[in-house]
Amino acid sequence: MDEPRQSDGMNGGPRAGGQPTGGQVLHACWMLLRADRTLLWLPVLGAATGLLAAGMLFVPGWALGSLLDDRHGNLAAWFGGVAATFAASVVATYFQAALVIGAHQRADGQQPTLRGVLAQAWAHRGPILAWGTLSATVGLAVRAAEERLGILGKVFGFLAGLAWAVASFLAVPVVVAEGLGPIAALKRSAELVRRTWGSSLRTTVRWGITQILLAVPVVALIVMGVALLAADSSTGVATGAVLLAIGIVAAVGLAAAFVAISAYARAVIYRFAVGAATPGIDPALMSGVFVPKRFRRRRR
Repeated sequence: MDEPRQSDGMNGGPRAGGQPTGGQVLHACWMLLRADRTLLWLPVLGAATGLLAAGMLFVPGWALGSLLDDRHGNLAAWFGGVAATFAASVVATYFQAALVIGAHQRADGQQPTLRGVLAQAWAHRGPILAWGTLSATVGLAVRAAEERLGILGKVFGFLAGLAWAVASFLAVPVVVAEGLGPIAALKRSAELVRRTWGSSLRTTVRWGITQILLAVPVVALIVMGVALLAADSSTGVATGAVLLAIGIVAAVGLAAAFVAISAYARAVIYRFAVGAATPGIDPALMSGVFVPKRFRRRRR
């Protein structure tokens, strides 16, 4: 993968009105992704692998907790849950990194493949493992606070989760492109989010609304299918089975598309932030986004 040009030696953020809208970012993501439909298998493979890894680590975690003579089984369940959480987080990060790599390759005019992006992600396994571990640790810490502090814990958990989601929004693209450790990647992500706050926020909101609108008919199909399966007539059961099957397939497809486009959106916003090419976004928006330090000093 050709790494995006870094913004070292550059300072300042996008000027008012100089950022792409959420619609432009999502359009750019779709333009990139529709040429790489095979990469839509990555979220499916990621979900299956994540479940497998979580199950594999839950068992030794549970066994370790049991060895500590936990009479009620709570400690065993806690150890198993922690181990499963770490496994799922690392696997999710790995496959998200593969999607980000695919977006970079397509934006750079290359032809990404499943095997190629997975191999590239494996080459970044150290930073990916570190970031997945940090992400899981933060998630577990927030969850523990929510459970122990009552209402205050719920408020803290919501605010902490929101702050983490914002600060880490571009962390995986940073890990992939710059190979930074988890703390440095978090700081770098927060810096880039501040530069592209308008684009990041608009894209997230618009994409969230789009997901809800697309999910409604799929959920309706599944509900109708289950309702007809519960009917007494054979015709209703057959129709319900068909509707349920269509709904499940559509749900899996939509989920894969949601994950893929979200990863591509992060890659596109990252490329915009560091001044790399962003196919599908008006190049005029890139002009004047970053101002060299030398120029800024002269103006002062």
